Amino acid sequence: MRPDALLRINTSVRFEDTDYEGKPSIYLFIFVNPLSGDQKGIDLVHLPIQHFRLRRLPQVQVEIHNILDAEDREAGISRIKLVQSMVKLGQLPPIPQGNLAPAVSGRHIQVWSAGGDGTVMSVVEMLRDVDFDQIFFSCIPFGTGNDFSQVLGWGRTVPRRDILGYGLRHLEELVTERLEHSDAARLDLWEVEMSAHPSGYVKVAGPDREDGHDVSEVKPTGLKEHQQSITRKMSNYMSIGVQGYVGSGFEKHRAGNRLANIMVYTIESAKWVFWRRFPPLTAFIDKMLQNDQAVLQFPDPRKQQVEKHHGDNNSSSDSNDGDASATLAHVTGHPIDFVIQNIPHIWGREVDLWGEAKSGLESVENRAGPTDPATWNPQRANDGRMEVMVIHSLFSYLKKLANIRQHVSRIGQFGTPFEIAFRPPSERSNKRRSLWRRVNRYERDNVICIMCDGEFYILKDPKSLKFVRFAQIWTLGRRDEKGTGRLVLDEHTSSSPLLP
Repeated sequence: MRPDALLRINTSVRFEDTDYEGKPSIYLFIFVNPLSGDQKGIDLVHLPIQHFRLRRLPQVQVEIHNILDAEDREAGISRIKLVQSMVKLGQLPPIPQGNLAPAVSGRHIQVWSAGGDGTVMSVVEMLRDVDFDQIFFSCIPFGTGNDFSQVLGWGRTVPRRDILGYGLRHLEELVTERLEHSDAARLDLWEVEMSAHPSGYVKVAGPDREDGHDVSEVKPTGLKEHQQSITRKMSNYMSIGVQGYVGSGFEKHRAGNRLANIMVYTIESAKWVFWRRFPPLTAFIDKMLQNDQAVLQFPDPRKQQVEKHHGDNNSSSDSNDGDASATLAHVTGHPIDFVIQNIPHIWGREVDLWGEAKSGLESVENRAGPTDPATWNPQRANDGRMEVMVIHSLFSYLKKLANIRQHVSRIGQFGTPFEIAFRPPSERSNKRRSLWRRVNRYERDNVICIMCDGEFYILKDPKSLKFVRFAQIWTLGRRDEKGTGRLVLDEHTSSSPLLP
């Protein structure tokens, strides 16, 4: 070919600058906890290039940020705010449909956590000043349980141990799968305030170490024991009692990989099963309130034990203070564990405790309001309610671990706001000293342990747990021939109105 002909061909091609030239239409921010689970996230934060485009989806820009690095974490938050301002000013190109799932074209910003369930809420916590309505949330499961990932339909673990792959192929496959085979679903976010009496404290379980545990928690300058309250976000579920006690011991020996963590948790569980005795939660919990009105009362086993010790047989074994039992719903037994669920997932597997319960109504007498089955609905993660259930005994707990859960005792569905109020710290008199020697040391010292979305807390002389729904977020869950995530199913069967 003659040189002048080649010149004519080249000059016939023109590049025209536009406002959108070279700009991505979707920004994907991945906040990584490199120490979660098997520490797969270390490879992500050590990539020499932290901002890049996808080959199959060149309209998507991926940005990776280390959630344990304060400077990098703040840089990611600033970038999200910058992109949000660009969206509001119309400075981003329209999202081309192509192979993307239809729902994906509804948001320019994706925010994913890469870690365990605790990392999910840590990401949400640090984004409290951004506009949730412009964001899709999802996750990459690196933790031990990964309930959030499973309820979205993305599985318990990533498909390959090598998260990157040659030329980032594994990472690209993971991202494109979520963007091409997903659907949108809402998820309630709750705020929980855990408080203690002046004689006690609230603290995160485990040693005081910088290991990625509850990374967004603002630590006080003094001792942790001096905290009177901790407020945190919750999306999955809370366990008061059994799982809290076992998990608090687990946190002391948390290992660096998932299999070792499972072994540690098994050992801690065995200690309670064979050598210890779970205290009844009624020794701590006084009542539950909704909209500041008492709706459920709990019997006090300590009062009953003292009356029995002094030979007072005139009181009913399940009596409540005053005349409350005559009109107020009250618990009939002394359960060892409370489960408060927002999503139908628990213990690292999909377990719809609420939906599959066949009995257990005898756990509450004088049912009314939120404890009345006539007011209950199927469990949804976007309805502004949380489901409260109890485990009555160690035998019942073991049956549930074995996936036998039809007999779970349902307490009620509680809307926002609601509260669990604990009994005031009692005086340890000499007359009761012999009695107190025979009870569990946690009950004797008035210490309750709580698990909340994979994080564990210890409350000495607890005062209350206050729950309020503060927001809804949009998530991306699986929807393709391989299956549909539970949150997506709930979204398509829910009659609750959309938030603006």
